[in-house]
Amino acid sequence: MPSSASATRLRRRLSHHAGRNLLGPRITTLAGFAAQQAGEPPLSPLECRLLLTEALRRYRSLFPGQDNAQVAEALFELFEEMTAAHFDPGADEAAFSARLRQAYGAPPLEFLSREAQIVHRLWQAFAQDSGGRAPATVHLRKLRAGFAATSRQTPLMLLGFDAFSRSEAELIASALRDGRAELWIQGRTEGHDGAAMRALLAQLGVEPERRGAPGPRSALLDASFAEAPPAAAERFAEPALRLVEASGAEHEARCVDVAVRQALLAGKIDIVVLTEDRRLARRLRALLERAAVPLQDFGGWALSTSRAAAALDAWLECLEDRFRFRPLLDLLKSGFAEADAHALQKLERELVYHQGIDGGLGALLSASHSDALTALLTRLRDAAFSLPRDDAPRVAQRWIELLRRSLDGIGLTERLQGDAAGSALLRVLAQLQAAFQRVPLELRWDEFRALLDGALERATFTPGAARGPVRLLTLEQAQPLRCELLIIAGATREQLPGAPSRKPFFSHAVRTDLGLPDWRSRQALALARLRKALDGADEVIVTYAAGADEEPAQASPWIEAIESRAARAGLSLRDTALPALAAGDAAEVGDPAAGMAQPIARPAALAPGALLPEKLSATAHQALLDCPYRFYARSVLKLEDEHAPDEDPNRSDYGKRVHKILEAFAQPVEGLPPPFTERLAAATRDRAQARLHEIADKVFEKDLEKRALALTWKAEFRAAIPGLVDWMSARPMLREVRAEVVLDQPLEGMRLHGVIDRLETRLDGSRVVVDYKTGRQLPSRDDIEGGEAVQLLHYALLDNTVAAVEYRPLRKGMAELVIDEDLPALRDAVRTRLAAAVQALRAGAALPAQGDEATCKRCEFDGLCRRGDWHD
Repeated sequence: MPSSASATRLRRRLSHHAGRNLLGPRITTLAGFAAQQAGEPPLSPLECRLLLTEALRRYRSLFPGQDNAQVAEALFELFEEMTAAHFDPGADEAAFSARLRQAYGAPPLEFLSREAQIVHRLWQAFAQDSGGRAPATVHLRKLRAGFAATSRQTPLMLLGFDAFSRSEAELIASALRDGRAELWIQGRTEGHDGAAMRALLAQLGVEPERRGAPGPRSALLDASFAEAPPAAAERFAEPALRLVEASGAEHEARCVDVAVRQALLAGKIDIVVLTEDRRLARRLRALLERAAVPLQDFGGWALSTSRAAAALDAWLECLEDRFRFRPLLDLLKSGFAEADAHALQKLERELVYHQGIDGGLGALLSASHSDALTALLTRLRDAAFSLPRDDAPRVAQRWIELLRRSLDGIGLTERLQGDAAGSALLRVLAQLQAAFQRVPLELRWDEFRALLDGALERATFTPGAARGPVRLLTLEQAQPLRCELLIIAGATREQLPGAPSRKPFFSHAVRTDLGLPDWRSRQALALARLRKALDGADEVIVTYAAGADEEPAQASPWIEAIESRAARAGLSLRDTALPALAAGDAAEVGDPAAGMAQPIARPAALAPGALLPEKLSATAHQALLDCPYRFYARSVLKLEDEHAPDEDPNRSDYGKRVHKILEAFAQPVEGLPPPFTERLAAATRDRAQARLHEIADKVFEKDLEKRALALTWKAEFRAAIPGLVDWMSARPMLREVRAEVVLDQPLEGMRLHGVIDRLETRLDGSRVVVDYKTGRQLPSRDDIEGGEAVQLLHYALLDNTVAAVEYRPLRKGMAELVIDEDLPALRDAVRTRLAAAVQALRAGAALPAQGDEATCKRCEFDGLCRRGDWHD
């Protein structure tokens, strides 16, 4: 059979018709049949690519500046096709070049001569290096032996094939003529969809004996793919075929999910989803798993997309980039590395996010102060020493040995063995090691890494899954196909027939002349397979959607042809009910006993008394007014919006630097220049400015080493210094000025808390609170007096001697805002309202999400309240 995907089903059908279990027949693929024959095994594709990589090194002038591994990949694919097509360029390079010129139909050109030279020389080198053990060569050799062993008494039955290579076709044609083989094929030889079948029969030189009966939609499909339009309008029976246009990729996956679940509820036990779109397949698998529907995926998964491969990649990134925190955390959180939970928590929360250490085992070990974390980092360091990180080339086999030793050192190997993808990854490493042993190469680390990444990209694995009624197949795997419901998903122009493949060697015309597979033959084959799939199902649903670029959805031209022919006959194939159902709540998966799902309401959490904060800052006070749920998340649950060391700095980072500068200007700060202790006047103005420049240079010093944005920060603060000094000079005589002053005040069993940027004490003992603002906008006086903006009034609550509160902007063109005469009344009003709120909290009042537009825009907890969900 062409694919093993249907072998189990065929055996089950045979047993059913025989009425008993069968010991035979042997069911296999053509490649499996060849592999059963005696003889020397072939070289692996990996070994062949390595041989070509080595040959490319010997012929450096052929591909200057190119990646040898990528060129070797393209050449290996070409040489396998040439072997299968029975095409040998021969020993005469000039004759081969002349053959190419004739196929191109062009006069002698430099690129033609170069292409001929590249292919010819490397073909000869590969043939010699591989010693006749290339996969295609061994396959044909063993296939000859297998066909030679067949007889009329031990016949070979070929079921469902629609294409053979030229070499395979010669062997099969001989066996068909001698009666040693039978070929059972599905399809027709008329119309556009019959082109591939006509080519196959011509290749084999046979005329088939026709059997079978038309399917439920054969007449419609015949007319849709006919080479000439019919003379008169036709009428067709109901084709049991529906077309579904989805609004996007997610909607399409939900449409398929709903169609599958509807079919299962209707009692169907044989459902096939056919798609070439692996992204859609992954999304569909997730949706069906949510509904507890197993999906048998015969295509396998790309190994490079697995968690196991991601863990390996994270380890290699750690080695290559001095253990930066992101790949380090990715590795330790992957589930494959041995990591103490408390040590990992300390590493992430304290060292990375709190202390801002962005990487480096030395820096992390110095800041560890934890036995468990130190042991973890030490083990990583010791394992890292297994792999030397210099540019010196080494024997490739040695690289693999050192890599595997490092994986053992961090405990990755043992955990990979217990995972389907991890086991496949270890097999790839073993295959690489065996290949490097037989094909010794000296590689730099970057060359070895490229080969490793390429091997993981090509490898696939199939996760274990329970059998179920739903199969996921590609167009190639869906032959021969019989099922109750066929869903063709992702039926767009990009997938059916797909874009023409761009081969690095030979044009389509030349490939045709040389007998190699070309785009035209691939397209004809895809159409023939689509037609067979459509004929093999009792019911068909075809879905497609627009791409990510927001262009209108375009179905495959083959699907458009079917719809157009049906419309001319008065049949509408469009299904609008399924996409509408899939977009609504009625299609959600739920517990029938729980009743209908209810709309998501605005959250209104209750705060247990034990979790209420002991201290209430100005920020928490403001959050309580803006949105009680924001207060709940921040002050009750104590959630924080963590800032990674390598994240782009924001405006608050600049503000922190400015506050540090102004604190050091007023009072001693360790590590910074001394404060300015003279009285600000005309005579001391220049010295005050110089001191501010000096302190700013020191504060911005570390930032300037890391980010260019610090230059902008420094320039902005320098521009603010003259106005700031003028403002300080104009202040009245003061008894004392303090910076970053911490104040507390009791209120209803809670302590109000605040850090004052600048606290001035006047000669009469009254105080003034000054809050520096680096932003573009200040709260308005109306908001302050109306109780909407409470930061300044919160600071006034902390000390009854405060007679004025003031916002001092540091941007040019912005005026300060002072509250003085109205302060006592405003302070009393805020105290009364806050006391009532605290009493309500202690009594168990709810903390609802307000949904205020302005607050939600700047809220860091939007993912918790899911405002979009309860608004929609």
